[in-house]
Amino acid sequence: MRRTVSVLASLSLAALTSPMLAANASADTSSAAAPRKAAAMRSSGVQAALAAHAANTGPAAARAAASRSYVPSTRECTARGGANVKLDCDSKLPNNEPDVNVDPADPKHLVASSNDYDSNGDEFYTSFDAGRTWRTGDMSLEDDGRIGSDPVTVFDVKHDTVIHSSLNFNFDGSDGDLVVSLSDNSGLRWGKPVVVSDGQGADDAATQLFNDKEWMVTDNNPRSPHYGRTYLTWSLFVSHHGNYASSAIYEAHSDDGGRTWTPRQEISGSDRTCTFQTAGGGNRCDENQFSVPTVSADGSVYVAFQNGQHEAAWEKGELFENQYMVVRSHDGFRSFSSPVHVVDLEDGDRDYPTNVSGRQTLTGMQARVNSAGNIVANPKTGQLAIAFSDNRRGVHDSPKPVTQTNVYLMTSYDGVHWTGPIGVDTGSGDQWFPWVDANPVSGALGVLYNDQRGLGLYKAKLSVGRPESGFSGQLVSTAVSNADNSRFFQAQAKGCYRCTTFFGDYIRVAYGRDGAANMVWTDMSKTITYQGQTAKGQYTYFARLK
Repeated sequence: MRRTVSVLASLSLAALTSPMLAANASADTSSAAAPRKAAAMRSSGVQAALAAHAANTGPAAARAAASRSYVPSTRECTARGGANVKLDCDSKLPNNEPDVNVDPADPKHLVASSNDYDSNGDEFYTSFDAGRTWRTGDMSLEDDGRIGSDPVTVFDVKHDTVIHSSLNFNFDGSDGDLVVSLSDNSGLRWGKPVVVSDGQGADDAATQLFNDKEWMVTDNNPRSPHYGRTYLTWSLFVSHHGNYASSAIYEAHSDDGGRTWTPRQEISGSDRTCTFQTAGGGNRCDENQFSVPTVSADGSVYVAFQNGQHEAAWEKGELFENQYMVVRSHDGFRSFSSPVHVVDLEDGDRDYPTNVSGRQTLTGMQARVNSAGNIVANPKTGQLAIAFSDNRRGVHDSPKPVTQTNVYLMTSYDGVHWTGPIGVDTGSGDQWFPWVDANPVSGALGVLYNDQRGLGLYKAKLSVGRPESGFSGQLVSTAVSNADNSRFFQAQAKGCYRCTTFFGDYIRVAYGRDGAANMVWTDMSKTITYQGQTAKGQYTYFARLK
């Protein structure tokens, strides 16, 4: 997700005049060209719009005034707490899009990360006591003219490194690189970013390459033929003079702890379902987003992603509903399959209401949402599971949609034949941002998501169970978040002035070998006063259940 600081300057979107924001705002509401639709696919809306407005406070401002040079990681503060731990102890400015991972060798060793609007980079949080205490700080950046975003972290046991992936792009939104930073001391210090996929150009360039929405997994099974290999997948957005061309899924991998990477290769391939073509030919599946890789016990890799080209699934008068697709490789990505259709979603241009920026949202809210989740390979059962949410139970295919978004799973044992959708939570109200992981001790699945508790209100919820026997939910948040009374990213809309337009695009649950669920989410329960205005902040919170 392309992100910038300038929430600091205006703390709202309505006052911003970025051409990129205008393009993305028109994208989700237009029924015309695919370029506009796909511009909205790139998760640039709030953040890239702000990029043109350089920060005037905080560490980013000092960097912007200095010569461009490598920005090393820095330690900031220590966070402590009880059932819910607020991980952000550095400033009142927001954090969102949290990720967490567990050391396979030590379930008490955790590393989390998030978008940090104080430093304009990524924040890291490292714990050695199962999340009771966290040492936090700012992640490294390519140089002091860049912004970090879309943080993801993994452990590589074989090479004794912690690997952090991120987007790094210029304040004006150009040159969107995909980078990784390595830690050789368990996640307390991070080295200079290594460029995995080089970005090119600005939005109006003859050709722009912008890397977006990456995810990463390491094969930590000593019995696997690819033990110690880390796989990274992402969307590579290509545009010409501001016109969208494609966003194929790419892959690269590392066999030395993240120090070097193979050249990127396009893996999203072609399929008969990919009939809508903006610039590609035949049935090329190249209008994608939200790829996530997972590794099974035998070392096979499965990559799930959303694709917006399956015209046969679009209802009359509707455009751009997504399908989930999966690519698989059984030889460490020396070769890989064509994509397989998994499920069609109810998430098109007439399935969700839109917010003031023209992005899809939920009824009674202004925050942008998406239907994406992730894929996981269950180490206990060998089953694959894909989590997603959509509006199939609400009022959809309508000029005035009303959301009742619920969380679902698709399951498979071979990545080809899929069963579902299986309801995880089909209760009243909306659920969104699902993430599934497998308990390596019991084999049960845990799905974390935001659960509506009233208009604009939500809590994080974990549902645990098995696809064949059902799920039982437990609220994780101890306090209710209020997305309609936000200090940051205010919509300034009639009747919803303080509604946030952005609280990230995902949250995360990760199980350790002890069977404990480690969870992070964007919480909006804490009341703060910032620059004379009192409302809810936006921070990364952690909880652990066993």
